[in-house]
Amino acid sequence: MSPFFVNLGYAAKIEILSIIFNEKTGDNDRLHDLATYKNIGSDYRRVLRGFDTSRLGQYLAKKAQKTKARRKKYGTSQGTILFATRSWHFIEPVFQSFVEKGVKCEKYDINEFDKKFFKEHKINNKSKYHREKAFKNLAITFRRKQSFNKENRRYTSDFFDKFYKESDVIIVDWLNHNTNWVLENTSADKKVIVRIHSYEVLSFFPATINFGRIDGLIFISHGIRDMFLEMWGWLLPDNMSTTVIDNIRCKKRVCPDASVSITGRGKTIGMMQYALPVKDFRFAFEVFKRVYEKDSEFRLLLCGQTLAEMKSAENALLLQEINSLPEGVVEELGYVTDVDSFFRRVGYMLSTSEREGSHESIIEGMAYGCIPVIRNWPMLAPFDGAKRAFPMCEVVETPAEAAEGILRASLDYKKVSKKYQSESAGFYSTDIPQKYLEFIERVRCNEYT
Repeated sequence: MSPFFVNLGYAAKIEILSIIFNEKTGDNDRLHDLATYKNIGSDYRRVLRGFDTSRLGQYLAKKAQKTKARRKKYGTSQGTILFATRSWHFIEPVFQSFVEKGVKCEKYDINEFDKKFFKEHKINNKSKYHREKAFKNLAITFRRKQSFNKENRRYTSDFFDKFYKESDVIIVDWLNHNTNWVLENTSADKKVIVRIHSYEVLSFFPATINFGRIDGLIFISHGIRDMFLEMWGWLLPDNMSTTVIDNIRCKKRVCPDASVSITGRGKTIGMMQYALPVKDFRFAFEVFKRVYEKDSEFRLLLCGQTLAEMKSAENALLLQEINSLPEGVVEELGYVTDVDSFFRRVGYMLSTSEREGSHESIIEGMAYGCIPVIRNWPMLAPFDGAKRAFPMCEVVETPAEAAEGILRASLDYKKVSKKYQSESAGFYSTDIPQKYLEFIERVRCNEYT
């Protein structure tokens, strides 16, 4: 390694922070800022400010290619599939489906490691630690001979050590600090498959990962895959196996029964997790106001963290506007555990986000007969992300267009509702676990796609 790259992590940190720093907000959120992508079409690599052609960027890509070449000799073994992550909401159904099929698999929650490690090292700011660790790990994962991190074995359980030794494939959810931990604590002979959502694509994490150590990438939607390859594809070694596989959805979570739906849902618009900036509640509220101006019987029902809890100048303004309406027109329920009762009350579900992967609340709502109102998610618009995720819907560009669609559907609500409830069946496919298993076998056998 040349002297310039003796401290690879530090060099990467300096260059990457210059890419993600947002002069407008003063935060490291530039890649998540919709304004960053204005007037560049689908050429999202431009937002990296030349990182892909810089000396460091080219060095990382070249080293990843060499790492991949050294690891070609590994494969074809049939050990245990080990799931290892910190965030289990989306990957747990995959694990459970494997267990039900009798597939040899185990899981390890990295939070168990964190609990011991953070306590001993008195770490309070976990986000900062994960960020700094990501850059430090970059040099570690480029080592020619990397084995399991012996120092970290003090913080892992005997359970993990046992099933790690028996495994040949490790599946990790989220291309972030979860993946960094797995790569640091995994020897080169293990196959690693990473599942990618929308958040990581617009983060600094891809630039901190040696993709030569990864054997397969699973994306949750076609739009996310296309956006990732446009931005970060230059970092991938040749012949990287990739695929798109939907989330596994459990019918037990939703219990639709039209016979017990609450009267009045045909005039109730719903939205979940609305207070998060990425959900763009301003757009959603503009939709509702236009509907309400035309038909004052309509109501807006919201669940998730409230606007007051997610404090921001914009949320404060939105609260003022809501409070100026008659009491009960807009209702914030806060966090709810009983999603069944929420979906029975609403007739339309809003998806007004700047970006989404699959938007599970819309899919669940459709199972109850809620009519989906899908914005052409602007960050994914160049890749037709919203339309490809919901091919049965006419995506909208403006609040006025969305409001017009709601009012039109309200004229024959039951018929339109039944149509989308029927369409929702396609999202609950039973062949998704098999798609995972087929992809794992391709990765095991070094079959590139």
